[in-house]
Amino acid sequence: MVKKWAYFILVVAFGFVMTACNEEQVQIEEGNGGFLWKAVNGDTEVYLQGTIHLGTENFYPLNKQSEEAYEQADVVLPEIDLTDLNNMTLSSQLMMEKAMYPEGQSLQDDLSSENYEKLESILSGFGVDMVMVENFQPWFMEMTLLQLALEESSYQAEQGVDLYFLERAVEDGKQIQELESIEEQLDVLSGFSMEQQLVTLTDAIEGFDDMEDELEQMANAWLAGDVDALAEIDEDYDESYEEYMLELNENRNIKMANEIAEILEADSGQNYFVIVGAMHFASEPTIISLLEEQGYEVEFVY
Repeated sequence: MVKKWAYFILVVAFGFVMTACNEEQVQIEEGNGGFLWKAVNGDTEVYLQGTIHLGTENFYPLNKQSEEAYEQADVVLPEIDLTDLNNMTLSSQLMMEKAMYPEGQSLQDDLSSENYEKLESILSGFGVDMVMVENFQPWFMEMTLLQLALEESSYQAEQGVDLYFLERAVEDGKQIQELESIEEQLDVLSGFSMEQQLVTLTDAIEGFDDMEDELEQMANAWLAGDVDALAEIDEDYDESYEEYMLELNENRNIKMANEIAEILEADSGQNYFVIVGAMHFASEPTIISLLEEQGYEVEFVY
């Protein structure tokens, strides 16, 4: 299930970025990207921008609608604030605390011998000795594979769409208000059952060689603003991913939609610019459908 990798880059703004595509990108007449919606209550406007958590300099500028929505915003609302150095320091500390197996246990106890050997082969290709990582849990090893794939990637976290807007927000003096926290995202990533962790790690191992092609398709779909292409990812998930989809997407969408609804209800008269992974607007229940259930009209802009 290689598309699982592509899904991840559209739902988690944890600072991980994915693998590469070539420098030739889709060119949109009105500018790259899309995935922009708008909700209004009284004098308050909330723009909802679906992002991808990686990029290249060729991504920018984005389409004029997204650029103008940012310019008009008083407050920028990311999943987490990637410009906050305290966030990044905390994330490293918490990750190490959550990533390790309990004493006396190791990855070899849980992963099949066949997949253990495949993983060892992948790691050796990057000069990583299995002894160095065998005490890390499957969810962390999946993240490790992402990081290793990036070493040969043309995509960079520093060029991600979220960071593109966040860095500008800092420079422009706009208020940044997180919808989640580092702790919450890490709790989701590390909180899956061992059965679910092994499913996703196994798929990552088996699909490692194909990851580049799948991610190129997803990146180009984002650049083209192709909502339907992203929504089709859901069709590739079976019951073995039920827990994964519930925790990584559905529960988080409910929480973020409720926070956005509170902002609309408060009607401060300010303009807000929400920047979260595009899959939060494509995978049901989406933030959009959840806001509509609460009585808000959400207009597709671009």
